[in-house]
Amino acid sequence: MGFLLYHALPVYFVQHISQPLQEPAPIPFQKQCAYALNVKTVFNSPLGNPKKLQRLLKYKGLDLTYLEEPTYGYMDIPPYLWFSYLLFEYIPLRLLGKEPSDPYSLLSMRRCLPLSSDMPIVLSLWSLDLPGYGFILGRRKNLQYSDSCEKPKADKLVPYVGSSRVDIYAYSSKGFYFAGDSFQAPASLVFNSFDKKVLIFLFKDGRVYRVFDQNLVGVELQGGSYSVLAYRYRFKLWKFYFGMRSLLCTPAFHAM
Repeated sequence: MGFLLYHALPVYFVQHISQPLQEPAPIPFQKQCAYALNVKTVFNSPLGNPKKLQRLLKYKGLDLTYLEEPTYGYMDIPPYLWFSYLLFEYIPLRLLGKEPSDPYSLLSMRRCLPLSSDMPIVLSLWSLDLPGYGFILGRRKNLQYSDSCEKPKADKLVPYVGSSRVDIYAYSSKGFYFAGDSFQAPASLVFNSFDKKVLIFLFKDGRVYRVFDQNLVGVELQGGSYSVLAYRYRFKLWKFYFGMRSLLCTPAFHAM
């Protein structure tokens, strides 16, 4: 019963699903940078292997940086959710040789904050770390479009919990715009992901504006502040979506 509840909850009811724009979208020329935040090593914690961490960051295509601004960390996941995740997802899938989802997908992310991989290593024995950096980094990243991947700005980072490519940006005849930017309307917002079973909530001025049940969305923006909150779901029955897991959220796009 606990296994079924873990994979079926939470449940969302959606009254109306919107249809997106069908026109092709241009591709931004800015680079998409991906960051791991606030990872602990021997430089800021008693244990940790910086060389091992750097090899894994390079493999995952992540830049390491540290932020003093508020973020979501492992302590924001309640203990009962950690227990449920380990018991009903991480351990069973590992035993089957499959990749479990990231535990940070259990966060609601309604308040859109960057994701910190700040879990400390509690035991180091020869080349073994517990937990290992693979578990600590998980499948999460913080995205920002930029000309160069220097120190990111916390109010422009897009936290994403997944392993595939995802793009989210706005464009008009005057150029491209990204989360946290202000620009002149009208413009079009694009969300494009290779993740499957994606439910996208588009907020306008803090309220749900439209909901899309697909992983490729284009929508016209008029005046207002727009933000996106996207989920993966396990399955749906009629207008009920089961097993919702956070995928992505954005700071606001400010269309003037």
